[in-house]
Parts: sequence; C-alpha cells; structure tokens
Amino acid sequence: MDEFDSLRREATKLERHLEDRVARYQQLAQKFNPNAATLSTTAAVDTQPNNNNNNNNGSSILESMETGTSSSLEEENSLQNEIQRTLSNLGDLINHKLSPAADRSSKSQHLLLVKRYREILFDLTGDFQKATSTLQRKREQAELFSGSHNRGIHGGGDSSQQDPAMEALLRERSHI
Repeated sequence: MDEFDSLRREATKLERHLEDRVARYQQLAQKFNPNAATLSTTAAVDTQPNNNNNNNNGSSILESMETGTSSSLEEENSLQNEIQRTLSNLGDLINHKLSPAADRSSKSQHLLLVKRYREILFDLTGDFQKATSTLQRKREQAELFSGSHNRGIHGGGDSSQQDPAMEALLRERSHI
C-alpha cells in the first residue's frame, strides 16, 4: 500500500505540474501576436531541460510573445518540449508503475484511481493539442495576411504573380 501511495503522490505532482504548463501554453496561444512573432516554425530548440519552476517563467513567456522578442519562439518551443516530456512521464508512470501496483493491491479504489489518471492524461493531452493547433492556425493566418499585405504594398496584386505555395494555402483555407 505504501508503494501505491507514493506512486499516487508522484502522479498527483506530475498532474499539477502538467496542468500549470498546459494552462500557460494555452495563455500563450491566446496572447499570440502574429505581427510581432517570428513566422518560422523550424527554429532551433534548446534541448536542455528547463529546471526553473518559479511562477515568473510563464509570465516572461507571455510578455515576450506579446512584445515579439527574438527568444519568444525558443521559449514557446521550450515550454512545448517540457509539456511533451511531462505527458510522456505521466503516461509511463500510469502504465508501467501505477497500474501494475493497483492490480497487485486488488482494491477497486486503486483501479478507479488509475482510470481517473488516464482520463486526466487524455484531457490534458487534448488541451495541449488544441493549443498547439491554435498557434499553428494563427501562424498560418499571419503568413497568409503578410503575403497579401506585401503584394498590396508592392503593387503586385496580379494573381499570375502569386507564389504557388501561397496559392495552395489560400485554396486550403477556402476549403476549411
């Protein structure tokens, strides 16, 4: 029983950490400023884990996204990688440690708790994926609009001069 309780505490700790990070990522997606942010989605990501767990980290990410500093994309990617690692850790803990411990204890409350943690993991994964797709849509929209603004500024509004990639994006957007 001590083993299951310690695993439950660890899962609760990961759950809280993950809820905090996903909430920060959702705020980042809502505060995304397409005019100030870099449109490149293939930027290099810092692979060093972020061990700074203070509450100022999330606000600095949001502030940098709003002001458009050059490190905002790196910070976004860092937060995204941290969420993915935590999702993976929580999934591994549930599937490889908590579930077998619940099976060994044969208590229905332990099995229900494992089911609850799986549902939490599913919900947080869905929330993270929604926020990620929101950011991606905003980037694509900014790219579309920046292309149309650039053509309008330079007087190249003729459709025969449009970039083939831009035409594909416009067709895709019209189908959505």
